Amino acid sequence: MKAQQTKERLGMEEAHMLEYQQFTSKWEKRCKDYDDQSESQLNAMRERHLEELKEFQQKLLQRQQKPKYSPQLLTYRKTEEHLARAKNYAQAHKIKEKADRLQAKETEQWNKMKQKELFQKEGQFKNCKRQELGALQKRINAGREEQLQRRAFELERLIQRYRNVKKALAHEQLLQCHLQEDPERIQAEKLQKC
Repeated sequence: MKAQQTKERLGMEEAHMLEYQQFTSKWEKRCKDYDDQSESQLNAMRERHLEELKEFQQKLLQRQQKPKYSPQLLTYRKTEEHLARAKNYAQAHKIKEKADRLQAKETEQWNKMKQKELFQKEGQFKNCKRQELGALQKRINAGREEQLQRRAFELERLIQRYRNVKKALAHEQLLQCHLQEDPERIQAEKLQKC
């Protein structure tokens, strides 16, 4: 009898261990699949952001305007033209040199300003994309946390089911022991109740 009960307990333990191993492997696979899917989503978003950044940079460069020159430079150019028409070439040459220096200076300032503006717009664009990526990572982390909570809940149910089965088996085996030890006394108690 004891050997049979021990065998039943061992069978129950083995069944529980098998169920626990299946549970663990199932959840490991789920977590790995979730991580793979998450990584795939992050990589896809990063690639999309790179493409969008390239397109954004191209649009910014295409929209680049010509510099707006100062009224002083425009006056120099008009004066230069009038002097050249009047055949005052020496004076026109001096004005042209002044205008060229002023134009170079203004073009350099304009280029610096536009470059700063482009970097600023690009920085804003990148910041927006970083926020988008951060939001996806938060969603992924929240999903992972939810998955871990579900796993813990299901593990607790599995352990509780094992405890219940173990308790029921112990109770059943105890009853069997009592029945074998004193069957006449139990039979008498049953008759008295009737």
